[in-house]
Amino acid sequence: MDDTDYTVEKPDRIAGILKDLDHKLTVVSVRVDTDGPLYTSALVRLDPSSKELFLDELTPPRAHQQVRIGMDLRVFAALRGVAVRFGTRVTRIEQEQKGALYVCTYPETLHYLQRRETFRVHIPMAQRPQIELHAKAWKDPVIGEVADLSAQGMCIELSTDLLDALEEQTKLAFENLLLPDVSQRLSGDLRLANRRRSARDGFEFAGFEIVGMTQWMERQTNIALLHYQREGRRRSMD
Repeated sequence: MDDTDYTVEKPDRIAGILKDLDHKLTVVSVRVDTDGPLYTSALVRLDPSSKELFLDELTPPRAHQQVRIGMDLRVFAALRGVAVRFGTRVTRIEQEQKGALYVCTYPETLHYLQRRETFRVHIPMAQRPQIELHAKAWKDPVIGEVADLSAQGMCIELSTDLLDALEEQTKLAFENLLLPDVSQRLSGDLRLANRRRSARDGFEFAGFEIVGMTQWMERQTNIALLHYQREGRRRSMD
């Protein structure tokens, strides 16, 4: 580990961190093999009495097919912008209507990493939510489409002309963002982080960081991330 990492070994503290992650329905990444790729999952719930945590079925399906009872997993999550990782073991696999759940042991140690490792989902074009943006450089509000989403930011497709009016790190306000399984529209502030080409002529994808992320906002975003993850899994099985 590097100098910015530190280890938590006290069971009560570990349980508290897991509870905080569970409270926000955190989307996580899971590594099956030590040096293998990261797959998508979510911390669905905890059972403090039995010291068990329940992870959602891995995405894509080929990853789920690798999971066996007794297997060790490495879990990576983000809590208020700080990466968290821990190891756990699958004790049993339960089947639910929305897919499998991996019942795993509480970790004996947990590591904080002072760098961000957040999961990002791509949103199919037909499902992209609209977002209303306000910037000082624009005369009127602008409606864009959210092309991908993470716990810390989003990518929005906008016209090149509009983006050319903004400098990097420009701060914008957003509102009227309605995400799936979220009961109310979200609003807040964004900061322009990067730009990349779009397949559409005259348009680009702009990456934005969410500024002043609150626990409530992070929970709503994670709920939507879990929805998109499960929809992606469903489509891959059709």
